[in-house]
Amino acid sequence: MFGSIFGSSSAGKTAEEQKKEDISQAAQAVGQKMDELFENSADSAKWWEADKKVPQDVVAKIHGLFQQAIYGDASGDPPADAGMKAKFEAWTANKGMSKEDAMAAYTKFVDEKKAEYGGA
Repeated sequence: MFGSIFGSSSAGKTAEEQKKEDISQAAQAVGQKMDELFENSADSAKWWEADKKVPQDVVAKIHGLFQQAIYGDASGDPPADAGMKAKFEAWTANKGMSKEDAMAAYTKFVDEKKAEYGGA
């Protein structure tokens, strides 16, 4: 079924091998779409920073989800600066969350807040 969608050939492959290849191609396509959605949300959220009306807890949350999606779990001690410490704590709140889940949560949160804070 997926073979016809992705244009792969099943010649010389067992049904199980073809199924694994088709699933891998489907997962890759979904991953590329998630990367695109994540990048679009990040571009949109950039405009929030310039506006200065976004509450610090919202800024910290998008920072924490973004950092988790890009770098994984936070490590080290929190910074002494109060603003940076809030962002670090928002990041550590996502400990253990996978890259994909963090990207999805970030994208959903930014999309929910666009009407409130603007952005493309």
